[in-house]
Amino acid sequence: MKFKELVIATRASKLAIHQTNSIIKLLKKENPEIEFRIEMVTTKGDKDKRPFFAIEQNGGGGVFEKEVNDLLLRYKADFAVHSLKDLHGGFSDKLDIACVPKREKPHDVFINNINNNRISQLESGSIIGTSSIRRAIQIKTKYPHITIRSIRGNIETRIAKSKENRYTGIVLAEAGMKRLGLNRNITQRLNVQSFTPAPGQGALAIVCRKDDSNITKVLKKIEHKPSRKEIQAERALVGKIGAGCTVPLGALATTDRDGDRMSLVTAVYSLDGKRYLKIKEIGSTEFPERLGEKAGDVLISKGAMEITNEWVKNGTDTDNDIVKGIITQ
Repeated sequence: MKFKELVIATRASKLAIHQTNSIIKLLKKENPEIEFRIEMVTTKGDKDKRPFFAIEQNGGGGVFEKEVNDLLLRYKADFAVHSLKDLHGGFSDKLDIACVPKREKPHDVFINNINNNRISQLESGSIIGTSSIRRAIQIKTKYPHITIRSIRGNIETRIAKSKENRYTGIVLAEAGMKRLGLNRNITQRLNVQSFTPAPGQGALAIVCRKDDSNITKVLKKIEHKPSRKEIQAERALVGKIGAGCTVPLGALATTDRDGDRMSLVTAVYSLDGKRYLKIKEIGSTEFPERLGEKAGDVLISKGAMEITNEWVKNGTDTDNDIVKGIITQ
């Protein structure tokens, strides 16, 4: 089937539009005859300025995704572009991740507003802004003398707010910084052993209706198989232990140079940040989901379900210093 025009649903943020335009560019190379039109949506996560961890904790799963995917379900758009780490595991079974393009660098980065000191060189009382409970826990676990404060908004807004509020710096995803051409602001790329990124970080997910096989064929032309397999491993892990955005979980799958083997580094943290589980599993790229499930089984055997349940029940406990720093504006 030949298409004259396809409509793409996405959030209205500058980064989301940039990501969508990059997908259009890739698709245009493969399908020069098709015109693409962007349909922008404002999501619950865009409207609610609390840390999205707090929104998720109160039953708001998929805060950056639901309204976008609703356009697909109502046949108002043909496919949608998401940051994969924002894509809730339980989205509609009428939809499918039809394509995963090549992943950007998955690392977190530190941006110092004051000087060129790395995060390990910061003095006691230094303030770092983030709305991610995972990043907050990881910072506090390694550097307990650092104060965490909540900061929301798009990337450029967060950088500006952190300077206005005289924060020492902020921690963000490298992929977003690179996509917006803001690499010059990066002070330090954080290592994945101490700052294991969120599952799916750095990757994009192109979602369409399961029954739209012709659109799926168009999208598959820009699929990057190694990125897809890494995402499958990471999401299988999340599904195994039942961790959503309310749980500070890091997971990063990496394919070796030969493309035959894959490592999966994972980390999950307790509510008080004093206990954490870190493991590394290796498996075949032929069975990425099996690797994710295996890593999940190992984490469960070490107590991951107890940690997960603790977060679900008590994750808004404002007496907890780390949670207080994230939820308090």
